[in-house]
Amino acid sequence: MNNIIVLLPIIFPFIAAILIWLCNFSRRKRNIFVFIITSLNFIFVYIVFKYFNKEKIHLFVFNEFLDIYFKIDKLTILFAILVSILWIFTTIYAMEYMKHEGKENRFFSFFLTTLGVTLGIAFSGNLITLYLFYELLTLATFPLVIHSDTKEALNSGRKYLIYSFAGATLVLFGMIILFNLTKDLSFLPKGIINNLSNENIKLYTISFITMFLGFSVKAALVPFHSWLPQAMVAPTPVSSLLHAVAVVKSGVFALVRTVYYIYGAEFIRNNESTKYLTIFIIISILMGSFLALHQENLKKRLAYSTISQLGYILLGIILVNRNAFVGAMLHLINHAVIKITLFFCVGAIMYTRGKTEISQIKGIGREMPITLWCFTISSISLIGIPPTNGFVSKWFLAQGSLGEGKILFPAILLFSALLTAMYLLPIITEAFFKREKENPHITNEAPRKMLIPIICITTITVILGLFPNPVLSFIQEIAKELM
Repeated sequence: MNNIIVLLPIIFPFIAAILIWLCNFSRRKRNIFVFIITSLNFIFVYIVFKYFNKEKIHLFVFNEFLDIYFKIDKLTILFAILVSILWIFTTIYAMEYMKHEGKENRFFSFFLTTLGVTLGIAFSGNLITLYLFYELLTLATFPLVIHSDTKEALNSGRKYLIYSFAGATLVLFGMIILFNLTKDLSFLPKGIINNLSNENIKLYTISFITMFLGFSVKAALVPFHSWLPQAMVAPTPVSSLLHAVAVVKSGVFALVRTVYYIYGAEFIRNNESTKYLTIFIIISILMGSFLALHQENLKKRLAYSTISQLGYILLGIILVNRNAFVGAMLHLINHAVIKITLFFCVGAIMYTRGKTEISQIKGIGREMPITLWCFTISSISLIGIPPTNGFVSKWFLAQGSLGEGKILFPAILLFSALLTAMYLLPIITEAFFKREKENPHITNEAPRKMLIPIICITTITVILGLFPNPVLSFIQEIAKELM
């Protein structure tokens, strides 16, 4: 019975997705149904963590390698709660937004499927289980990316599949090498590598590099990033999930599991390959920001911003010290709530005004003041101006860099923050301080179902900046287990 309860947050969305396909719901009934499902799923997640947090479930054991295994630890709790909360807000937002996109039943069916798959990644107790759900994530999100069924969407979807499966192939190659060395793929806080000798260190290094690069595809590490901006052809609720939590953060989560729970902090700290991986991460931070500066399209500017911000998180992971890890995990959360708000605001502008380019939004801050003020608060947070949540996570990343004697890294983070201001502040100035001569500036905000999630998540962003200690303490507990 306990097994069923623990797996309920994963199974429940799958069942609901099937029911949407089978039942001919009216729009209103379907919307209520989806909202109830995502809300109940959050409650299930909470119950599991509260009362069943020591359960370990071997669902299917085919052999030593193929062992479908689930367990709950603090990292699971952190990621699953983030996913569950943001999914509820995206559900409310999508109820309104998807009216003009069409094919709503198909959208919400795969939308719920993706929720179940993402929580499957969170609950995975070993690498093979995570890998299987990681592959399912590609299949579940592909119909969302190509939702419009246009030629552009199909081309973007094709590229997304190619990149994702190529990354998964690298992961599988690394897993096979690792399993031959360890005969174990379980997630343990100090890693699973024991009795490291000069004879097998090269094989361990090859397996680590291939898995790191493979999981980095979904984390949009340069040069594996180009699928992400092209995926902006998807509806805004999909873009929000891709960039804030479902896909890119699943890639980051998988990297955290690989680095700390498979190889362990000691192996990573003493491995020379991390120096070369760090170069790719620094390039991602800077290149993402520079490319964002040159984007006129609002969604694409935010997409390239995501590439840069994910680099911050990857840098914190690869530095392997407590402050850097805390900064990375804080930024995983902070970037999720900030970026989903920014995309929601841009989507509200597109839905209400039909404007997609920066040059088209002159004076729109007077017409949609709540939306644009939420965009402004989130932008300031992403830049990292004190006392926002973005500042808190970047502070710990800088402290972690200095702790490793890497003086260059805080300078890069500061320079990237400057670039972030350069590509976000022009949007704000265009919206508030410029005006069309013939524009009467009649206030016409986004519909309530879109505005409520925007306001709520902006409020969460502010709270995380002013009162970071509860989340910070929880992450510090995780860090103590790992290092």
